[in-house]
Amino acid sequence: MNRTFKTKMGLLALTGSMLLSPAIPVLAGPTDIIDPNAKGSVSIHKYDSTAMTEDGVDFSQGVFQNNGKDDAKAEKTLEDYVIKGVEFSYIKVGDIHTDSKAGSIQVLYDIPTDLERILGLQNQRGNHRYTSDELNKALRDKLLQTYDNGQNEIERYFHHNPNGKAMPLTDENGFTSVSGLDLGLYLVVETKVPANVEESCMPFFLSLPMTDVEGDNWFYDVNIYPKNQTDIPDLDKKVKQHDDDGKLPYKDIATVSEGDKVDYIFISRLPKISSSATYLTKYDFIDKMVKGLDYNRDEVIYFYDKSTDAQANNTEAAVATFRKGEDFTVSYDTSDPNYNSMMVRPTQQGLDKMNPELQTKYMVVSYSATVRSDNLPVLGDEGNPNDVRLEWKRTNMLEQDELEDRSKVYTFGLNIQKNFAGDDGVATDVEFVLQNKSDGHYITAKQEAPGKYWVTDGTKGKQESEGTVFSPNAQGKLVIDGLEADTYVLTEISTSNGYNLLKEPMTITINSTVDNLIPSKTTLYDIKDMESNPHKQLIETPGERASATVDTSATNMSTSTTVRGTSSEHSRVDMEILNSKGFKLPQTGGMGTVFFTLTGCGAALLGTVVAVNHFRKKKEDEE
Repeated sequence: MNRTFKTKMGLLALTGSMLLSPAIPVLAGPTDIIDPNAKGSVSIHKYDSTAMTEDGVDFSQGVFQNNGKDDAKAEKTLEDYVIKGVEFSYIKVGDIHTDSKAGSIQVLYDIPTDLERILGLQNQRGNHRYTSDELNKALRDKLLQTYDNGQNEIERYFHHNPNGKAMPLTDENGFTSVSGLDLGLYLVVETKVPANVEESCMPFFLSLPMTDVEGDNWFYDVNIYPKNQTDIPDLDKKVKQHDDDGKLPYKDIATVSEGDKVDYIFISRLPKISSSATYLTKYDFIDKMVKGLDYNRDEVIYFYDKSTDAQANNTEAAVATFRKGEDFTVSYDTSDPNYNSMMVRPTQQGLDKMNPELQTKYMVVSYSATVRSDNLPVLGDEGNPNDVRLEWKRTNMLEQDELEDRSKVYTFGLNIQKNFAGDDGVATDVEFVLQNKSDGHYITAKQEAPGKYWVTDGTKGKQESEGTVFSPNAQGKLVIDGLEADTYVLTEISTSNGYNLLKEPMTITINSTVDNLIPSKTTLYDIKDMESNPHKQLIETPGERASATVDTSATNMSTSTTVRGTSSEHSRVDMEILNSKGFKLPQTGGMGTVFFTLTGCGAALLGTVVAVNHFRKKKEDEE
């Protein structure tokens, strides 16, 4: 059984169902008998039990009336918890009869044989008539069964009956009513609910007219105060730079180099599903990313019991897996000049699996993208946003609900000016290699123009010889775009003739931009919160701005202009590298050669004299 007996019984009590006249003796006074020419009415006041519980409102049995009569106290106390947009429908299923036994008159209701069969009633009287107690018990027992054999079966019976009629949707006060009804036994079903309702009100019988529990008299205008439990799905988009061992965590933001593979996930906890009236009929993800990233078209959907497994996309813990083409489809759109987009849509087969077996599970759409190695990725604080929108709908929702979230990837660059202490240095003779010290690999890149490079870090060189050799243009300008926020070592391996190489490599550290992203929550619990909802749209607030150091000293980061014509601050690390001339040595040939030759000969002669004197002195000492 998917819901406990206790939960079901609580819902039955909350909905105010089984509003039938009790089996009591009926007096014969003029106000105590049914007027066959009268008409009845039904007024429904709809409330949100989940929001009431969260605010500590006691709506248990006995606190508010639940007897079919108007309850002004309940309406005043619960005015902040009304639910707008709920539809109730009704159908007359039988007439009211009286049966006289041993001097007392018993109220009986007849019902159609197909409904009698669904409720499991045995027609022991032979006339298909039953007391309110018998009908109440049969309906309660039916609703306590599993989904397919309980509430769904009652709702299917109603929807297949052509005589069913709908009441107006509940208004901004959670109120709806219908009047001019013929007297008799009615079956009432909640047929439309807004997005946040996850426990549809259980079907109930209603007698027009009815008597109160004291049996004082019949009344024809019935007030009902049913309550719904509410629940909404959520949406969270996460990103990380791809790593083969899977140790990197998913976050709202990531920093990447051009050419990198980036892993994305959408996480959405499915709402509760009580019956076919609350089945999901649409659960589409529309994703949009800037042209600086390309989809790798490798989408898979996983379902998890635990949030922690979903946040890590721990596929070993998945309780179900959807495959593209079978359980969901993906369509791509590359026609927009600035964005790529895709739609992930469950097929009917996928929806059938989600309803209701996967209710409240964490649904994770997993896919990857590659950062392009050209001028399309945006450098700096503006980042490369990737938005996702969830469009979802239940069976009886009039309009779809939407949720939004965003993740961003950031990439940066180096803006190097090469200068010389003299005016005869040739900048194009200078060569550098760049190593990502954090990851231990050498940067590979492709050259767009003299002094202009885009990183292509899809293949990461482990040896210096596998890295790209970078050279400035004739004006000494060197730009390397597409670097993730990490620590780098820039080494000068060649310089202009007559100038010294740098004594040591330079250490460059880039600290990433960190923006704060809060997903939207378009549907909250009660009318009060919905009207003052600060989260109807995605909220993005600026956090830490990008920064950089060179050899531990803070340095400026310049602004860049994106391909979309906008400005992005803190895009490139600004650096000036100055080469000084080396010490001058005498040139070969001329007097320099003569001087060195004479000096060499003199030194040799002096050495010979010293050796001869040393030999002579040693011989004299021996004699």
